Amino acid sequence: MEELLSAAESRTLTSVCRAFLPQGDSGWLASVPTRAARVLGQLPNRGDVDQLRMLLRLLEVAPSNLALFGSTRGFSRLDREGQQATLRAMAGHPLGLIRTGFHALKILSASLYYADADETGSNPTWESLGYPGPLIPAPATPKMIVPLHIDTATALDCDVVIVGSGAGGGVMAGELAAAGWDVIVMERGGYSNEADFHQLEWEALQKRYLYGGLLSTADQSVGILAGAGLGGGTVVNYTTSFRTPDRVREEWARDSGLDLFTSPDFTRSLDAVCQRLHVNQDHNRPAIREEVLARGLAALGWHVDRMPRNVDSCTQDDLCGYCGFGCVRGAKQSMLKTYLQDAFDRGARFLVGCGAERVLTEGGRAVGIAARTGAGHLVTVRARTVVISAGAIETPALLLRSGWRRPVGDHLHLHPVTAVWGRFGEAIRPWTGTIQALYSDQFADLDENYGCKFETTGIHPLFLGFAQAWSSADQFNQALRQLPHLSVIGILLRDRGKGRVAINRDGAPIVHYQVSAYDQRHFRQGVEGAARVFQAAGAREISSSQNRPVVFDPQAPGALEAWMRSVDQVGYGPNQTTYFSWHQMGSCRMGRSPDSSVVNGRGETHAVKGVYIADASLFPSASGVNPMITIAALAHHVARGLIAAGPPYAP
Repeated sequence: MEELLSAAESRTLTSVCRAFLPQGDSGWLASVPTRAARVLGQLPNRGDVDQLRMLLRLLEVAPSNLALFGSTRGFSRLDREGQQATLRAMAGHPLGLIRTGFHALKILSASLYYADADETGSNPTWESLGYPGPLIPAPATPKMIVPLHIDTATALDCDVVIVGSGAGGGVMAGELAAAGWDVIVMERGGYSNEADFHQLEWEALQKRYLYGGLLSTADQSVGILAGAGLGGGTVVNYTTSFRTPDRVREEWARDSGLDLFTSPDFTRSLDAVCQRLHVNQDHNRPAIREEVLARGLAALGWHVDRMPRNVDSCTQDDLCGYCGFGCVRGAKQSMLKTYLQDAFDRGARFLVGCGAERVLTEGGRAVGIAARTGAGHLVTVRARTVVISAGAIETPALLLRSGWRRPVGDHLHLHPVTAVWGRFGEAIRPWTGTIQALYSDQFADLDENYGCKFETTGIHPLFLGFAQAWSSADQFNQALRQLPHLSVIGILLRDRGKGRVAINRDGAPIVHYQVSAYDQRHFRQGVEGAARVFQAAGAREISSSQNRPVVFDPQAPGALEAWMRSVDQVGYGPNQTTYFSWHQMGSCRMGRSPDSSVVNGRGETHAVKGVYIADASLFPSASGVNPMITIAALAHHVARGLIAAGPPYAP
């Protein structure tokens, strides 16, 4: 721990972790601070670590502790109740930076205590939570793609190098390889398949999500989860496969000046990717938590429909529900199962664990990518065409490292999500069953096509620990022990507000974003609506996802109205309400004007010839729906345009 933190900072971190968590002398609890320091060393932005270290130091300085939290002594010298009182003061502090520190330390402590697993794949807290941990052993499924082995500085040549292998890069690789192009796919993450899916939540987060799931906005107000590894987010997403809504297509055509979005060609691209990904509504057996959702919606007379999903032979039984860690049964039709396999079968080459550092250009035209493996070996790929499909965070970061300027990184949308929780008398076992079978668009159009969707998903200790409010270690522990009886409604917002991706001095991305006042009003309506659904479904207790507990008995007269006043009092701003982003988009958007967009209607950058983008960063604004199908269709459009233009041109 001393390698990253000073001895004094380590002592304070130990005191903070112990104050957040229930008392006990187990080795598991004692190991949390050491594991926490290790995780801090993995943060993508060293500035976040420096801020947290400063907070740890301030907590021990009596004058600052008195001024900020009303305590006359340093944190580690307080008794347990004094420490927890200080943490409560941090949670509700008027200074956003203090709330940010509370939020980061709470998530770190709770995640490692309740969700991490030891070397045997178990966690001593799971029995008290009523959580079984893994249900199916990882099968011995062979890997069907064989990446290149790089153990020294390497130079390669190809027709097209594709950076990123998710919904955009996968389609590009499959389509171009089928057309006879010499394709190299470059992926900074690893390569996992069913044999690696151990159904361990923390392990999956660390190995198959961008930056180990530790990325967030600069103020820590929105946690950012994006897939990382061969297949990208399609390996760990929830199989939700919405087509781009017609009204969004019309809006994008109008705002971008491109008739592409309303064209028959784009419709054909949507059709093509839905067919290859096996999108269907035949695998929609509701889990108990979704039966609860449907029951409440039906009682209110509100919209509910079956979820389109890209699965094949999905069993949808009580052993399902772990799809966010990777599908053990191989039913999810990810890019690994479809377009990437197609590309490999047609001769495409794959670089895994290889991060792109910059785009190489000569005479105003792209000529390749400079990259580096995890072991530090330099890889230079010379290519006639460069396609960047690294996602709406990493794509602009790569371009910024390569010398591009704004509007690269601008117009970022995050589809922020918060949740409302319902506790029921019946056993919900929310980690089981179909990952997402139903949804509601009752609140999708609150104002000019902006609003929120209701979706639910499998709940495991990590997400619950992230989202549950904390007022004391005992209260928090008791809240998590309600897990078997909890259901959740996720409130997925189509955000009108926007942010920006920048880079720090090391070239790592920094995400500047806050939920706007306009979007907060829509969240408020969504929170109240979700509470009404649970109330109609017969919940015994309903709570918000805020940094202070706001709970009510839905059967008490006037309780909902009083609860909403309490929710309003806590607020919907940064680190007042807990927000996550599973969908990042718009940071290199497509349009006619170089002043407000990064690429043209063919997907080629305005600034440099031969560089194409094919991922969610192309979106002119938020899609309002889970974006996988829209990303894949745009990549299909870009690929077909390149193929139609003829053989790859020489640089």
